[in-house]
Amino acid sequence: MNFIPICLRITDRKVLIVGGGRVARQKLETLLQYTREVLVRAPEVAQEIEQAGIEVERLPYDPDCLEGMGLVFACTNDRAVNRRVVEDARGRGILVCSADDPGYSDFVSPAIVKAGHMSVAVSSDARDVKRAISWRNSVRRKVEQGDLE
Repeated sequence: MNFIPICLRITDRKVLIVGGGRVARQKLETLLQYTREVLVRAPEVAQEIEQAGIEVERLPYDPDCLEGMGLVFACTNDRAVNRRVVEDARGRGILVCSADDPGYSDFVSPAIVKAGHMSVAVSSDARDVKRAISWRNSVRRKVEQGDLE
């Protein structure tokens, strides 16, 4: 797998997260640094997601929820549902990430540090997530210490 790091304008795109657990919450935390135009759809949703001030639909996945979306994250604990989300989104020309299967995704989420209008993204092409997070944390410490301006 080879993923090119890019910065994607999501100002005019609504983002869908299918799933309501830990992985969905992690994706949401990152997204909220850039947009509040996020819909989370899942039968069960973590309390932190419910309290995030974004739209939540406590419903199972249905392809109709892709209508009007510009970016999709499949974050359920059911591989078959995630696969269906990917296939349905691709059929509509929507970029999609399956949290449990980077090889089947159009993109992967990097480890991100954001300070004001500056962002640094660290990616391992989904091969070494722990190391990407470690690098990100090193950058974060440098930013917090004022070593990067």
